Amino acid sequence: MIKQTSHLLGLIFLLVFFFEGYGQVEEKETVNQATEWFVLNSNIKLHKRFGFAFDGQLRDVGKFESAQDFVRLGLEFYVTPKLSIIPIGGMYVWNFKYGKQPVAYVNDEARIWHQITYIHSTSRFHFHHRFRMEERFLQNKGQDDETFSTQLYRARYRFLVNIALNKTKIEKGTWYASVWDEFFYGWGSGDTFNKIDQNRFSVGIGYQIAPKISVTAGALYQLLVKSNGAQQENNIGSIIQFNYNFDFTKKTD
Repeated sequence: MIKQTSHLLGLIFLLVFFFEGYGQVEEKETVNQATEWFVLNSNIKLHKRFGFAFDGQLRDVGKFESAQDFVRLGLEFYVTPKLSIIPIGGMYVWNFKYGKQPVAYVNDEARIWHQITYIHSTSRFHFHHRFRMEERFLQNKGQDDETFSTQLYRARYRFLVNIALNKTKIEKGTWYASVWDEFFYGWGSGDTFNKIDQNRFSVGIGYQIAPKISVTAGALYQLLVKSNGAQQENNIGSIIQFNYNFDFTKKTD
């Protein structure tokens, strides 16, 4: 029953976000540019009930022009083998001037975030549902202010499915297809575009190198509407993700 409910909720989220975000066609100053993302993910399990979630990313556009780099860390509680909660996490973002719509001022960003993740499997299909809330604090260099005083909020939902190809489940030596889509809804000070402001979609191929190590590479499309609602980026390119998990409970259990 839980599996069917999670599928239904995922579909409802996708449909609601689609019609809310794209139901009305509005003219924007739109640019198309290449993008390259490099991602390191790690889950660090310290106890059967808790651990840390970490990821770091380098994001480029064009010919490897830096757009955004960040590190993110959160305290994760494993409610069940399928359900985990991150009540609080921290993140720091380095932003750069980039691309065809460069910002006037480069403002770094600090975030507090919270997350719920639910995973389950059916035959060769492995489903991941992730809901995340973020409180974002941006610098105000354009006002000669180095403090992180501009506050924004964002809700985001990602639905991901990995499909085992050469085996019946994902284990060491398994090739798998990976498909995911994520929607973003932001609001707060100075944010005048009150609709879905970002969507990310990816299709790729992954390989499970070891029980705790995997790599996935594929195509990425990012639709990004700027906070003024008048500009939009269509970023199309590639994403490479390396996953290395640690489990420190094996020696103590």
